Amino acid sequence: LRTRSEENMVNQAVCLWSTDGLRDKAGRSGAKYITGIKFGETVTLTGEEEEIESEKRTYIQMALSDGKEGWAHEYLFAVGAKPVVANADIDVFKRPDLSTLTTTKITSGNLFAISERSEKPGWAEVNTFEKKVSGWTKFNEDLFTEDPTDIALGKVIAEVKGMKSTSEKLKKLEAVASSSTFSGSSLMPMVTEMMGKLDKGSNLSNTQLMITGDNVNVRSEPKSGEDNVVFQLNDGDICEILQRSEETEEIGSMNDYWYQVNKDGQSGWVYGYFTSKKK
Repeated sequence: LRTRSEENMVNQAVCLWSTDGLRDKAGRSGAKYITGIKFGETVTLTGEEEEIESEKRTYIQMALSDGKEGWAHEYLFAVGAKPVVANADIDVFKRPDLSTLTTTKITSGNLFAISERSEKPGWAEVNTFEKKVSGWTKFNEDLFTEDPTDIALGKVIAEVKGMKSTSEKLKKLEAVASSSTFSGSSLMPMVTEMMGKLDKGSNLSNTQLMITGDNVNVRSEPKSGEDNVVFQLNDGDICEILQRSEETEEIGSMNDYWYQVNKDGQSGWVYGYFTSKKK
């Protein structure tokens, strides 16, 4: 049997990418673009799906809140989920098993998609932006909020984190800070903190960089996908740059250089996408 929450979510999905295109038919070939779908946006599923063998992708049909209908790539969505914002740091497990605890957390203030599973009572599946954090957590409603204003501001914060220009980021955050719409949101202190970090980051020397993500892995060598994490850094940490890799590396939808950095006597390689040096 499904829980009531699961029943409400079974026909909906949450977009996990900064933007995705809704098209008039499944697949990319000959499909007409209808409109864009943004990170954190909830869509209603029609139940129709189609696998495009030439692309090795599955597309799902959906309806947006304004009634527009179309198709999008299933991988870019958390199906059967709802958007929420973390009230505290949330432990993430590789599988619904307490012995599979990872070193990664969903940090307070971050928007993510959560889905209860009746076959795994007490557990919920979680996915953050671009599935950078993906796994399971012990279900606890006290650890997240479904407040519409918090979720809306969570989407704005995620959008700001994806911007390249510091001045654009500050301009967007200043607009939020002066808006009465978000004044009561529990995420406003996070906005103020982000503005302070951006001000600090704008004064960096050419030999410094600032970390712009949470729980960013620092590795013993400039290679991803290996068991070579030596420590982690967090949003706002400022590091001295020792050197930059000669070539970029493509990781998912990202393509950037690696930087060897030193922070308080510890050194290692960090991926540029998660720093102020982002391409």
